[in-house]
Amino acid sequence: MPAGFFGGADVLMLDSLLSYSDSPYWLVLIVIVSTFMLEDLAIIGAALLAASGKMMPELAFAATCVGMLIGDTALYLLGRLAHRWPWLARHCRHPLIDRQVRPLQQAPWHQLALIRCMPGLRTFGYIACGVARVPGWTFTVANVVSILIWAAGLFGVAYWLGQAYAEQ
Repeated sequence: MPAGFFGGADVLMLDSLLSYSDSPYWLVLIVIVSTFMLEDLAIIGAALLAASGKMMPELAFAATCVGMLIGDTALYLLGRLAHRWPWLARHCRHPLIDRQVRPLQQAPWHQLALIRCMPGLRTFGYIACGVARVPGWTFTVANVVSILIWAAGLFGVAYWLGQAYAEQ
């Protein structure tokens, strides 16, 4: 990756992190864990790793999707757990969650698609799915479909741009 792409210090940190191990399992773990923090940036990062030849594109895309699914499911289960644990229920009371409960109960598929496309709503949205008692099967299927569509679009564009940039 050229020194001017992210900034000198960022590139040095990324290069030292990537050189820690030549194992593809290490990179897969980095991609999965990074989706828990900044999902869209993790997708772009995985695509750039694939475009630079550091990971196979299929592996980078799969790791991204797995990380997204794990993170989203954990947030959903946190919302479900709030029904059984009063301390957690008090802490899940938030205006963003409360506003999403009724729409999720009425049209979960539509709302889940909107949550995926609205980055600021994801954390609260998936907790709200659990609070709203969206059925687990409905949540899982809608979430997998939305992950595949969203991640494929963003990954594809970032991969294509990464390859085009690398050729220059």
